[in-house]
Amino acid sequence: MSLSRVLEGYLSDREATYTIEMHSVSRTSVDTARLARINEDSLAKSVVLEDEHGFVLAVLPASRRLELDQIERKLGRRLHLSSERKMVDLFPDCVLGAVPPLGAAYGLPTVIDSSLEGRTEVFFEAGDHESLIRMDGDEFFGLLATASVAEIAADRACLNAALALREQLGRSLLTLRKAAEAPMEEASIWRSRLQRALLRLVVAADNHIGESEGPGGLLAEVEAKAPRLWRDVERMRKEHVALLKDCFRILEDVKGESSSSQLIQHDALRLASNFEFHRHAAADLVYESFGVDIGGG
Repeated sequence: MSLSRVLEGYLSDREATYTIEMHSVSRTSVDTARLARINEDSLAKSVVLEDEHGFVLAVLPASRRLELDQIERKLGRRLHLSSERKMVDLFPDCVLGAVPPLGAAYGLPTVIDSSLEGRTEVFFEAGDHESLIRMDGDEFFGLLATASVAEIAADRACLNAALALREQLGRSLLTLRKAAEAPMEEASIWRSRLQRALLRLVVAADNHIGESEGPGGLLAEVEAKAPRLWRDVERMRKEHVALLKDCFRILEDVKGESSSSQLIQHDALRLASNFEFHRHAAADLVYESFGVDIGGG
C-alpha cells in the first residue's frame, strides 16, 4: 500500500498537488520523521478521540504531545482515545497507526494544533508506515478549511528525556539477550559476558527509573495530566522495584557457583521478557496520557 483509497479520491477530487515520499518501515511518528529525514515539526500526526457523541480527529506535529484537556475545553466534550478496533473500522483502507490527518476525507470533525500554521510544507501519513504525502502548507490547510484550529498540544521535553533513556534500556536488553543466548561451551566466559550485560542493564534501568520517578519526571507528569491512571502509575513503580531486585539476584547467581548456567540463562531471558512487557505497558501509558505513540518495543 502506498496511498489509501479514500485519501487518494479525496485529493483527486480537489485537484491537490502533492508528492509521495517513501521511507523505511516505521513504528512511530518520531521514527517516521527520522527515517524520512524531515523535521518533526513539519510531520502532521493524527490522534483519534471519541465520546458518546462520536469521533474527533486531533492533528498535531510529531514533535508535540496532545493536551487532552485543551481540546476538551475547545469542544466542550469529555473525550478519550479510541480503541484500535474502532480505528480499524473507521479507516479500513489504512494500516493501524497510519491515519491521514485529513479527517474530512473520512467524515470526521477535525481540530488542528495551531503550531502547524505557517509551515512552508507539511508531511503526513499516506495510509501505511512506508509512505508520506508531501504538500505545500497553505494547500494542506486549504484542504482542512472546515477544521478548527486551536492550541491543543505542548512541547514534550519530559517525554524526549524519557525516550532517550528508553532507547538506552532497549539496547541493554538486546545485549542481555545476546549474552544469555550465546553458546555455553566455556562457562566462565559465558558468565563473564552475561555479568557485563546485566551490569549494563542495571545502569540503564537505574537511569530510566530515576528519570521516571524523579520530581517532574514522566510518572509525575502522567499523574498530573491523567489522575485516573494513578493505579497504572503505581504499578509501574512497583515493577521498577521488582525488576531491579531480579537484576541483582541474577547477578549474584552469575558470580556464585550454586546455580547452573542453564537456570541462570532461563532467569536472564525471563528478566529480559519482563522488562519488555514493562516497556510495552509504559508505551501504552504514555499514549493514554499524552496521545504520543512511542512504540511498544
